This record gives sequence, C-alpha cells and structure tokens, in this order.
Amino acid sequence: MNREQKRKVQKIILTFVILVTTVILILPFLWMISTSFKQADEIFAAIPKWLPREFSFQNYVKIWNREYFKIYFVNSLIVSLCTMGISLIVAMLAGYGISRFRFKGRTFFSSVLIVVQMFPSMLLLIPMYTIMSKMGLLDTHLSMIIAYTTFAMPFCTWMIKGYFDTIPVSLEESARIDGCGRLKILFRIIMPLAAPGIVTVSMFSFILSWQEYLYALTFARTEGMRTLTVGISLMQGQHGSVDWGQIMSGSVIACIPGLILFTYLEKYLVQGFTMGAVKE
Repeated sequence: MNREQKRKVQKIILTFVILVTTVILILPFLWMISTSFKQADEIFAAIPKWLPREFSFQNYVKIWNREYFKIYFVNSLIVSLCTMGISLIVAMLAGYGISRFRFKGRTFFSSVLIVVQMFPSMLLLIPMYTIMSKMGLLDTHLSMIIAYTTFAMPFCTWMIKGYFDTIPVSLEESARIDGCGRLKILFRIIMPLAAPGIVTVSMFSFILSWQEYLYALTFARTEGMRTLTVGISLMQGQHGSVDWGQIMSGSVIACIPGLILFTYLEKYLVQGFTMGAVKE
C-alpha cells in the first residue's frame, strides 16, 4: 500500500469516526424532538418508535399555557442577556487593557484568569449564597446575574485578550495620528477585527447562564424567580406522575434561543475570520 492509498484509508476511517460520533451525540436531541410530538400512549409504548403515528402540537400548547412556564422563560432570558452584556463589556475593556498596557503583575494576572477556571463552581455555592443572603439579593435576578458573570468573566477576558494580541499595534498608532482616542480605536477598529472573539464570548456567556441549574435552584426561592432549567426539572414527579411529552416539548423550547443566537451570530463569526486589517 503506497502513501496515497494510506492517506485515503486514513481519511475514510476519520470520516467514519466523525460520522459515528456525530450520530451518537445527536440521537438524544432527535429523540427529544420526536417525543415532544407524541401522545402519552406512544411515549410509554412497549416498542418505541422514532416517528409518532401523528404529529401533534398538543404538548407544546399545554407546556406553553402551563402556569409559570412563560415566567420561567422570561427569567432565563433576562438573566442570560444581562450576563452576556455585562461579561462582554467588561471582558473587552479588561482584555484590551491587558493586551495593550504594560503594568506590574500583568503576566500573573493573565495566568490567574486561566487558573480560576479550573476550580468547580460548586465550591463557591455556599460562600456566594451567604454573601447574597447578607446583601438581601436572594430570590432576585441580580443574584444570578452576579454569579454567572463571575464565572464567565475570566474565560471571556482571556479569550478577548488573545484576539486583541493578534491585531497589529501599528493600526492603533495610525489611528492615533489621525486623532482617534482610545475608546474610538477600541470600538471602531479593534472590535470589528476581533469579531470572532466577541461572538465566541457572547455565545459562551449566554449559554453558560441559560443552562445553569445549581445556582438558579439555590438562589431562586419562589416560582416567580425560577429559570427555565429549574422549572422544567421540577415538573418531574409532580402530582405523582411524569408528563414526558410536556417535559420534552419544554426542553425543545429551551433550546430555541441558543439556536437562534448561534444562527444569528454565526455569520459574524465567519465575517470576522475573513476580514482584513486594511485601512481605507
């Protein structure tokens, strides 16, 4: 077997492995979607089938009209969007400062951003609960926003700083000669060139806060403050039974904002990779 044949075999094996892995990862999601359109008798059938006999939106109508479900959805949106916005703004300013300014402890601070990501968030649950309790922030959106922003900030700052490092300083020097200030350079020149990093940070912080469960369960004490993940999980076992059709349809609805965000930001991610640093 010559070198060209070996490459073809390796390519075939690699493609097969990727396809198998993709199928394994996507099967639970497809089963969730299929179950959300099934009636109760089909869900608990002795021999389950992938496709329902008749597609029904009854589960979606029931879950959407269920008490507090819309409130769960709105709470998740408020917390996730606020976390994404705060993380993005602070990470851009901090990342730009670390990338462009030389100060004592700069290297140590950059290393700390990575080290703190190694600690599990569960270790901070009790201390943060105590802090939020003493500040009177329990059962509020602000408590979850503060917690999620704390977890997202180190990675977001480190990621943005890495993109800023790849942008030539000469572009900023040319802009300063033209009379641009620091903030104008950041928002008019640096941000468009760092579009992939900004998109990555936005998606990371949004998904982190959207899917978080433990802190939302601990900080939210009333139904009116629960997020979507907590609300759906507590539907299991209510009234002595589990309505899997409604749970699956609620889970599908919970996936929609993330898919919309990725679909909308994906084009900016591609544009960011293809943009050139050409001054007109």
